[in-house]
Amino acid sequence: MSTGMPFTGLNASVPGALDLTIEFDRVLHTAADRPDVDTLPALADPTADHGDAELRARRDDVEAKHDRIRRFLATTGHDAVVLGMADSLAWFTSGGDLGQDLLGGPAAVMLYINRNCRAVITDNVQSLRVFEEELAGLGFQLKERPWYDEPFQVVAELCHNKRVATDMGGPVCSPMKREHDALRALRRRLTPLERQRLRELGRTLTLAVEATCRNFDQGEREADVAGHLAHRLIREGVIPVDLRVASDDRLARFRQPNFKASSIHRRATIAVTGRRHGLCASVTRTVSFGPPDREFRQHHSLATMVDATCIFFSRPNEPVCEVFRRARRIYEKFDHPDEWTLDYQGSIIGYSPREVVLRPDSTLILESDTAISWSPSVQAARTEDTVVVDGRGYEVVTAPQDWPQVDVAVKGFVIPRPGVLER
Repeated sequence: MSTGMPFTGLNASVPGALDLTIEFDRVLHTAADRPDVDTLPALADPTADHGDAELRARRDDVEAKHDRIRRFLATTGHDAVVLGMADSLAWFTSGGDLGQDLLGGPAAVMLYINRNCRAVITDNVQSLRVFEEELAGLGFQLKERPWYDEPFQVVAELCHNKRVATDMGGPVCSPMKREHDALRALRRRLTPLERQRLRELGRTLTLAVEATCRNFDQGEREADVAGHLAHRLIREGVIPVDLRVASDDRLARFRQPNFKASSIHRRATIAVTGRRHGLCASVTRTVSFGPPDREFRQHHSLATMVDATCIFFSRPNEPVCEVFRRARRIYEKFDHPDEWTLDYQGSIIGYSPREVVLRPDSTLILESDTAISWSPSVQAARTEDTVVVDGRGYEVVTAPQDWPQVDVAVKGFVIPRPGVLER
């Protein structure tokens, strides 16, 4: 069983000597958190002949998504699909940044897709930027309206006397059938381009989290540390869509804590979900000032055992409920039978941080090329990485870079899990 594909792309470097007349900034100048290549996605050149390899790969990816839509239309009997949510558009356009804000939700444009064409429905304010910076050379048509006209007028004309599925809700979509779950299922399996992007995102995310853990000062507030990490991520083109910092024992009280003004004295657990090219990855790391106490070490050890068990049994054609059953047995074996009921245990991750929340009674069958983020917690201890299910084994896209590891044996196979960094 393989532990995954080799990583590519990012290397850490140590900055040179600093000008001592300038105040030291630990956010900008920290060891191992600046890759030696710029990972911020480049803008497309609308005047180019669209023959470069990167754009060809992206257009091929869009064509593959269009084929999935065609199969969906043939299976369900629909005539077309209208996509209007930002994560759906990021998926179909192979990473187009078409949201109205950083939070996702409704997009700034809509897509109308049938068997033969894919059209962008937008107003005159958005159209120039969309076609120059986001969709150049990808084979989209334009259905433009003045910004002051009713947004759904063009949609209504295109959908007249047609059976149309959409990912949107509300009365404005009453002529169309909302097929939210079925449409989201189309994006569950990652394409080769998406797997490479997720691999690069995972490495960037992990480097930023681990550098943050190594470089903040004891006594700083959770909000300060969250700011350091957000700074590192945004300058690499990664949007922190979910960022949590828990000081000391706050995680034992609140399993999904937001960062607050609490000072960090003994340890901190940082959990973040980052998004780039529309794709999301999640990672959690814990840092301790001095050796952690015996009780915490025991809890962290149990969390890593559950995590390794979930990763090991997350295989193609495996029912999620079976993976859950094995994880619950680990909790029970070590006298924490109800711990799994106190926090989310994991989710399928992709263009949404939680494409599908994984539950013990789930009927979902895992497929190859599906990204999963298992995140078991025991009291104040938590562990989490993003893993891609693969017929050859699994790939941890957020594998620790410069971090202590714990080897967990599952069925005789050793699965490394992130340990606790002691400072």
